[in-house]
Amino acid sequence: MYVSKIKIISDRPIPLVEDTAKGLEDLGFFITEKDPEVLVYFNSISSVIRDISKKITSREKDPVVIAVTGDGSYVIPLINERRGGSFIGGIIADMLESQLILTSVTAQMGIYSVEEFAWINGLVIRDGNIEELDRKQIELGKLKVFTKLELRYPPGFERSSCDEADIVVGEECRKDGKILMTPLNFVIGIGYNRSTPSEALYYSIVSTLRSIGIFTRNLNFIVTSKHKKGDEKIERVARSFNSTVIYADWEKSDIGEIECDPSLDFLKVKLLLKKTKRAYGVVTCLGVEA
Repeated sequence: MYVSKIKIISDRPIPLVEDTAKGLEDLGFFITEKDPEVLVYFNSISSVIRDISKKITSREKDPVVIAVTGDGSYVIPLINERRGGSFIGGIIADMLESQLILTSVTAQMGIYSVEEFAWINGLVIRDGNIEELDRKQIELGKLKVFTKLELRYPPGFERSSCDEADIVVGEECRKDGKILMTPLNFVIGIGYNRSTPSEALYYSIVSTLRSIGIFTRNLNFIVTSKHKKGDEKIERVARSFNSTVIYADWEKSDIGEIECDPSLDFLKVKLLLKKTKRAYGVVTCLGVEA
C-alpha cells in the first residue's frame, strides 16, 4: 500500500526539481528512475496527461501521479490521490510552501477516504467491498469503526460497537458485510551514540513514521546494533511503541554504521524509507511487511 520510490520528471532543468528531490531524500524517500511508485511532474497538466495516458492500466497497478506547476505554486495529485497521492503531494507542497489541490470527492467533503484512514493508522485492508463503502461514506459523510486498538480517527470516521461498525480492525469481530483491516508489521532500524538521550530516540522514531504520514504507535521491531545490548534507553523507548528490540550483528557501533538493507532483509520487510539522519544525529530507516 505504501509508496516511497519517486521519479521526478521535468522538460527543463529548474531549481525546484533539485530542491524537491533533495528534500524528499532527506526524509528517506528513494529518488529513482527504475520502477517508480510515484511520478512527480514539473510540467503543464496537458503534458502530464499526454505522457501518463500510455501508462495507466488499473487502479491497483497505476503509480501515484502528481503535477507541480512550473513555479511551484500548486501541487495537484492526478492519479491515486487516495492511495498515497494526498500524503506525498502534501509533503511536496509543504516543502515548496505551495498550495495542495485535492480533487477527490472525499477531499472536497473535508473527510478522509477509506484508504487514507488505513494509511495513517498503519493498517492493511484484508477483506470487503471498498467501492460500496466509498459510496456509503460519500452519502452519509461518516463511517463507523470497531477496534480494541488505539487509532487515529480523522474526519469521516468514528468509533462504534461491533454490530454498528462498517470497518473492523482486528479479528475480534467477524461479521459479513464489514471491511476487515489488520495492523501492518513495521520495523525501524536505528543507529545512535550511547550519549544520545532517550527523548531523541523516541522523537526520531516518531518523525520517521510521520515522514510518510503514519501515526501508529505500534512497531513490531526496533533493530539496532548488537553493541547496544543492555542499553536501557532503547529498551524503554521500545516499550512505548509495544516493540521488541532486535540486536543485529553490525560490525561497528558508530551511528553511521546502521545497515538498513541487509539488517531488515532477514525480517522479510519492504524498505520504505532509507537510512537518513534524524534528531541528535540519530540514523533511522523504516520497513514494512512485504
